[in-house]
Formats: sequence, structure tokens, C-alpha cells
Amino acid sequence: MRHAVPLAVPLFLLGASALPIAPLAFAQQTPDTRAELAEPAAPLATLPEVKLIGQSAPDAPLPGITRISRETLQRQQAMDVADIFANEPAVSIGGGASNAQRLYLRGVDGANLNISIDGAHQGRSLHQHRGDLGGIDPDLLKQVDIQPGPSADAGPGALGGSIRFDTVDAQDLLAPGKRAGASVRAAYASADEALRGAISVYGMPGETLDNKLGLLAHVSAVNRENYRIGGGGDVPNSAGHDRDYLLKLSLLDLAGHSLRLGAARNRNAGLYLFSRVGSDNGYAPANAVPTYQRSERHTYTVEHRYQPAGNGLLDWKFNLYQNENALEDVSQARSARTRERGGSVRNTAHLAWAGTQHRLTAGADFMDEEGITNGVLGAAILGPGRKSTQARNLGVFVQERMRWQALQLSLGVRHDHYNTAFGPRNVKGGKTSPNAGAELELGRGVGAFASYGEAVRASGIIPIGFLTSVDKKSNFNNGKPFKPETSATREAGLQYEGANALRDGDRLTVRLGYFDTRIANLIEWAGQGAVYPAYIRNMPDTLRSKGWEGKALWQRGSYHTSLGVVLADTTVGGKPLSPARRVGTALGDRLTWDSQWQVLPGLTAGYTLNAVRRLDDVPKAAVQRAGYVLHDVQLQWQPAALRALSLALAVRNLGDKRYTSHSSLDGGTGNILPEPGRDVRVSASYHF
Repeated sequence: MRHAVPLAVPLFLLGASALPIAPLAFAQQTPDTRAELAEPAAPLATLPEVKLIGQSAPDAPLPGITRISRETLQRQQAMDVADIFANEPAVSIGGGASNAQRLYLRGVDGANLNISIDGAHQGRSLHQHRGDLGGIDPDLLKQVDIQPGPSADAGPGALGGSIRFDTVDAQDLLAPGKRAGASVRAAYASADEALRGAISVYGMPGETLDNKLGLLAHVSAVNRENYRIGGGGDVPNSAGHDRDYLLKLSLLDLAGHSLRLGAARNRNAGLYLFSRVGSDNGYAPANAVPTYQRSERHTYTVEHRYQPAGNGLLDWKFNLYQNENALEDVSQARSARTRERGGSVRNTAHLAWAGTQHRLTAGADFMDEEGITNGVLGAAILGPGRKSTQARNLGVFVQERMRWQALQLSLGVRHDHYNTAFGPRNVKGGKTSPNAGAELELGRGVGAFASYGEAVRASGIIPIGFLTSVDKKSNFNNGKPFKPETSATREAGLQYEGANALRDGDRLTVRLGYFDTRIANLIEWAGQGAVYPAYIRNMPDTLRSKGWEGKALWQRGSYHTSLGVVLADTTVGGKPLSPARRVGTALGDRLTWDSQWQVLPGLTAGYTLNAVRRLDDVPKAAVQRAGYVLHDVQLQWQPAALRALSLALAVRNLGDKRYTSHSSLDGGTGNILPEPGRDVRVSASYHF
């Protein structure tokens, strides 16, 4: 069954481009960076045989990166992390309740990605999977960039790729010509009877600094009950509440300087099941007792950028951050937390030489993460008290992106020096990771691409709550030296981009590629739960995610339509993989079709289809996963008589389908938590 290139893929892609209605193109894609390199600005200065060229748009994503826009999130009325990626077939969120959600990119668990919020790297899991990706209010997001492949400047530990969340600035929210503003929003979701309220205040105070200084304050709250599944019935222990806060100062484009200072807090709390059974592993047994738990993320960021006019050699970016994640089981007086400090500095030079255009980035980044526990977590028996562990990484990198006529080349190298404490044992050393890629324009809008990249890490996939239970009696890799965790990703495919492709005034983009990611030597906790004495090892088998990914976008006037298809096989040691915390999962073939149509000025309608094929390639002891098809509709209205008011309606899972995510854990034969049923969402926002 898997996986020669199925005829379904090109048929899907051709079908998308021929559809009469068209929604949000890859809402995530922006104009191709190739065009910017192909048509550089006039020379700003001339050196011997070298000329400087204007910088590309600072916010334009590089080829191979999928961008989720703020407009997409607002149309979908996103309320949690799962909603953010609802239109991305390459990303699966499983687990049911918000406290149990896990993220997989092409079947690779989020614990093996570099995930950042405003440049602040998110740390390791605290207990089971919790803590590696804290919650965030989608209303705060300007954009989300998904990069499945590695690059030298993607940051440390990007074994399976990276995901970058960027929050809004005050300048993004201000109406044209206004110096101050505010917005209030109220929303309701029927599946979990969620009530949401949010207030944002923003402006450019005073008359100083050439009107470049912006201030933003935001607070939001969500209270939700146990959610209802398709066909009826509730999932117990899924109720909870979320709180989000953001303070941000943004001084933009002042004599080439930009400065951003941010302080953010996210908090989730509720009566949840703490340990393995029931928390995210199917319905809990009858005698399971939930406890009151809190998870919090505190993020502090500083970013400085300098792009002096007329100097293509200097495009400087510097950031520092502190990110704190904490999980507290209040009823049992036990907790785990991480505190990570880090930062990066890089410069990008834009220049032309001998008929070629170059964008050369060089820099360094570092991170230092400390994990701390108090009390006893899981089955650990070393007794109460404060215990800690630490992971450090220093990386230096160079990434060159060059264009010569119809050819683009990308060459990079990264060297990481790592030092991780596993109780009394340290894993330290260094490794160099190269990458290379090429894109060739074949003519008539058709192009070919290929890439190869490596990444390294040594912090492992063991939760902090487990690591702090390690002592001298633990088994460290059967006495063998630990190897660093490494990955290698290969991609190749074809793409097309052109105007007036099917009808006058349209624009069509198609990309179809094959990918193969292999992750070796994952440092894992062998066995189930925090058993004593511990057994920590390099996982003996290789995690592999390979398959096909296709995307198509067609846009004409007020019609936008996009189609995404991902056919991925995820295996360990060549054998099918059931959902495995912090490792990965097999997924059924996935298709997402998203459409948006501006019916009238101020009135926009949308439709989203998510189809997942049955998953029958599973381990012998595991249950096969049924396929499912979900339909969502959206409607947004901004009354002409009251432009400050915005009303929105979205219905998710319109057919009230009872289904389970393929990435949700199986707590026993067929004991898998279903996802929410029909969810009617309404919201109103007013901008002052």
C-alpha cells in the first residue's frame, strides 16, 4: 500500500487548481524569496568586483517554510494549540484535552523539534510530555512558521525541523492614522461550553522617537467544561481554564534600529489525572482520582535588529531570552520546572559578485537549561526534596544562499558543543552538521529542488521529572559511551508557480516533494514510567519519517483555495510505530482542502475539509485506526455601518463525527480518547 507516488496525489493537486471556488491559498505562503533575489535593488555601494544589494523583505519566509497567517487563525477562531494547526496536514495534534495535547510534525514528536516563541526556545518535557510546548493564546500570534528540514541557522536541536511562533506588535494592531487603540473580544464554543474574554490596549505614546515606539498590553481568559465527543457523551477530567498575559514594547525602524522587549505568561489549570493512565492514555479506570494541577510558562525576550540604509553588508539581529516552564500537582505537593536562558547573534550580508547574488548569514547561539523537581514524581522512589539537572549547548553557524541565473544554491554548516547532565553522568562533546540545497528553474514556471541537512542534540527525550530520580545505581547505556542524537533529512521534488495559469488574472502554485528524515541515537528512558533503578540509553533503533508532501494554491480575485496532502510512513527500526511519547507516531494519509471567498465587502465565507485515511500499518498488538472526514465552515462579518465591530461564526466538525486522532495514545485495546464533536463557535470583537 505504501508508498510509490500514488495517482491520488497529482490528481488532488490538479483538482485543487481547477476548483471553482478558492480560499486561502496556502494562507501560509508569501511571495517566493526567489523573486527578491532575482531582482535585487540598485547597488548601494561598489567595492572591487563586489556590489551590495538591498536586503530582502525581513518577514518573507524562505523556500520550504510554511507560514500560518494571523488572518487564518482569526477566521478559524482558534482557541488553543490544536486549532492553530487545524489546516496543516503535516502537523497532527493528539491527546484530547488541552493539558494532554502533543504535537507531531510529519509523524515526529514535538520533543524532537526546535520550538520557539519570539525567539525563546521551549524546553524539555516536565512530566510525560507536558511542558515541552506550553500553551499560547492564538490571538497574540502574528504568524507561525513551520520548517520541516534543518538549516544551520534554525537553532539547536532541530532534529525533525522547527516551529517558530511570533507575537504581534502594537503597530500591527493600530488602525491607519491612529496613535492609540483598544479591543475587547468575547467568544463561546459549544463543544466544551468554553467562554472566552480578551482585552488588548495598544498605542504609540507621546510625540518623541519619530512615532516609532509602540506599547501593547493584552490579557485573555478561557474557562471550559468537559468536552463533548461526536454523537454525545463527555470526556471526564478535560475541563480547565487558561490565562494569557503579554506586555510588549516595540521600537521599530528608528535610524535602522528595531528593538522589542516582551514579557508573556500562560497558565493552564484544572482537575486532571497526573500519571500515565488516563492523563492522555485513554479513559481512566474507575478508581482514578484527578488532582488539581497548574502548568505555567513565563517568557522574557529582548530582540535588537540593525539594518542601516544603504549598507547591504549589515543586517544584524541579536536576541536574549529566559523561558520558565512549570508543572505543579498541587494536591500532592510535587512539581517539576525548567528555567532556560539563551540567545543568538547573527548578521546577514546581501551582496552581488560576478553575476551572482548572495545572502550570507553567520552567527552563534547558546542555551542553558536547568531542570528542577520538588517532591516525588511518577514511580520515582528516591524520596522528596529538591533535585536538579542541566543541559547546555553552544552553536556557531554559517549559511550561504546564492542565486546564479536560474540556479539557487544553499550551503551551510553548523557546529554544536553540548554538555548534558543525566544525574551523575555527563554527556558532552561536539559535532558538525552540514546542509546543502539547490533549486533550478526549468522554464515556464516549472522548477526542481533537492536538499540534504543534518542536525545534532544531546539533551535527550527524558522528562525532567524522570531525570531528577537518577543516581549512581542507574544503568547508563549498559556502560557504553553515549552517542549524540543525530538526524539527516533529504528532500527532492518539483514545483510550479505562474500567473494566468488557468484563467486570466489567477495565480497558481504547486509543490510536490519526497522527504526522508532519519533520527538516530535518541537518548531515552527505557521501560515504562520512572522505575528504579533507572535505565538510560541511546535508543537502539532509528526513527524514520518518509513519504510525500504536496501543496497547491490557486487564487483569483477574492477567491482563494489551497490543498495539502501528506503521505508519511513513520517507523522505528523499520517496524510500524504506535504513538510513542516524545518519539513519534504513524499517521494515516492526510488531506486538507481550505477555501475562502469574499462574498461581499465586509463579508467572508470559508470551508475546510480534513480527510484522514485509515491506518492499518500498525504493530501486531496495536489496534488499527479508523479514517475520518471532517467538515468545517466559517463566516466573518464586519458591518459597513459599524466598522469597529467584527462578528464571526465557525462550526467545526459540522457532521458531529465521532473520531480519534491517530496521534492519541492507546490506553488499552481500543481505549483511545475521542476528539470533540460538533463545535459551534461565535465571537464578537470591538476595536476602539
